[in-house]
Amino acid sequence: LKPAGLKAARPRKTQPPLRAQRAASAHACPVHPLSDRAAPTPVGVRAGAGLAMAAVSGKYVYETSWPAYALSWAWRKEPRMRLALGSFCEQEKNFVEVVEWNEETKRLQKVAEAEQKFPPTKLMWKPHESGIGSLCSDGSLLAASSTSIELMWFNEGQLKSVGKLPVGKGAPPLTSFDWSSVHEQKIAGSSVDTTCTIYDIERMKIETQLIAHDKAVYDIAFGQRESIASQFGSVGADGSVRFFDQRNLEHSTIIYETSPVTPLLRLSWNRNDKNYVATFASDTAGVIILDHRKPSIALKELPTHGPCVNAISWAPHSRSHLICGTEDGGAIIWDVREGGNGATAVSGLQYDASHEVYQVEWPDTAPDHIALGTSRQLEVLRI
Repeated sequence: LKPAGLKAARPRKTQPPLRAQRAASAHACPVHPLSDRAAPTPVGVRAGAGLAMAAVSGKYVYETSWPAYALSWAWRKEPRMRLALGSFCEQEKNFVEVVEWNEETKRLQKVAEAEQKFPPTKLMWKPHESGIGSLCSDGSLLAASSTSIELMWFNEGQLKSVGKLPVGKGAPPLTSFDWSSVHEQKIAGSSVDTTCTIYDIERMKIETQLIAHDKAVYDIAFGQRESIASQFGSVGADGSVRFFDQRNLEHSTIIYETSPVTPLLRLSWNRNDKNYVATFASDTAGVIILDHRKPSIALKELPTHGPCVNAISWAPHSRSHLICGTEDGGAIIWDVREGGNGATAVSGLQYDASHEVYQVEWPDTAPDHIALGTSRQLEVLRI
């Protein structure tokens, strides 16, 4: 059923009807294998190879006291390492922790904690260090999604709630959200009820809400550059990647569909090239690279040779590098530059973590580091 008062964005082109498949979970990892055609191998690692640690020059570990899921690295120069971790506990008592690097002890240490009723499906620090309206005086604003999006301010060693963005009564949980790095007053959320919602966080109000997909929406991402700041993309259980423009939400553009229909779980927009996005499907051992100028076909398919993908992130300093985290505890950096039938093996790594990798972060303020969020610990690698 469509929520009352909402219009569905009409796709710009007619797509052939596909049989729907129910997603087992909004964050499930295990899909149909990618094509058998020749495919690229991880940079610096031959296909099927084991651990390649040569590119890792430092490793820092923080262990949690509960099962962890959500992870976000703060956009700050000082302290250089500030991260937020979210718990994944079945009971109605969960936590968000702030962790920082302590120069005296040379360790990652907890500096603040806040209690949540439900596990956060995503955490995200405000882009950049400037303040925003009356919400906070600097960039220490953290957003967390579950049944709604809550904004918290980290100040003087405490994580304090500054309010929740509005949702309708009995609204279903949010699967994910994104914070615009260009228009920082805007946050976009995705929901299992097929809708996407754009919020104005200065006014703490809904700016726009629309029916975006035929089934649950699992992720959403804003355009990363000024020229495409009005655009956002989404993926969902209907197996499609859709692009929207906030200047005309009567239409959407379907740039890719899985066949047979397989839920797409995450979407990552290249931070240095507005044409490229990456996604991956449920139960699929690989990452799909798309060029929105060439809709309907995958530009590249990056197989992980067995393990399913849980998370992806583009590099902050390069248009051609991408990291993915896998269910077997792997983290693979790819070079996906154009040319040939796949990625070019130039530099990079394949790292083996001690637990399943749920989240990966490649921070703008520390491009020589990556963070891996696992079920029991946070691992920060210097590369």
